[in-house]
Amino acid sequence: MENSFRLDNKVALVTGASRGIGRSISQVLAEAGAQVIMVSRKEGLLKELEREIASKGGKAFPKAADVASEEEMGFVFKWVEEEFGKLHLLVNNAGISPHYRLFHQTDEKDWDEMLAVNLRGVFHNCYLAFPLLKAAGDSSIVNVSSIGGIIGLPKVAVYTATKGALTTFTKALATEWAPFGIRVNALCPGFIETDMTSGIAGNQRLKEETLYRIPMKRFGRPEEVAYATLFMASPAASYMTGHCMVIDGGWTAW
Repeated sequence: MENSFRLDNKVALVTGASRGIGRSISQVLAEAGAQVIMVSRKEGLLKELEREIASKGGKAFPKAADVASEEEMGFVFKWVEEEFGKLHLLVNNAGISPHYRLFHQTDEKDWDEMLAVNLRGVFHNCYLAFPLLKAAGDSSIVNVSSIGGIIGLPKVAVYTATKGALTTFTKALATEWAPFGIRVNALCPGFIETDMTSGIAGNQRLKEETLYRIPMKRFGRPEEVAYATLFMASPAASYMTGHCMVIDGGWTAW
């Protein structure tokens, strides 16, 4: 039972790893025994996290790259292939929601920016990772979507469009790649204490409006999403694929 949640000697790649949810995911996976390739544009923060993980006996490898760049991510996956020859877990966590405004106040630049990171980046990563995941055999992908991928959230219409697409993409890919021994699941977090939600948490009116919708009356913590990621990636979830797990303090239970 205890070993069902271990990832000893497994190779994992986490995007958006330098802070927030991605940082916690990298820490938790390393604690579970995985060798974690941490990807972000913020190399300084990645090296800081590498030292922290190493101090606890974990193994982590910082790789500075922009997930919106197929070329840069291509170099990362090439390194993984040369260093390990396979990949057991891909966590597509990198995502942005830089604007909190009504849809008619957005423009095509907003759309293109979020599409490049939240969707096109995931497409490239999955495509590049496929031969490595297939080589590993019992492998999986965890896509970090959002409750915005299953319900409508005001003032983030473009963000929810990308997350809705990611949620259904997860289900479709799960059906296609199951024969190759690759499980594909998604997490749909609600409001988590990260830089992305700091603008809401720092505005008393918006914070009160948000907490009103959450039965548990608090924002989630990054580690609460990280442990769910560990479960999905572990042998404990060996019969789970095509599932979207909601972690939202009860928001979508209304």
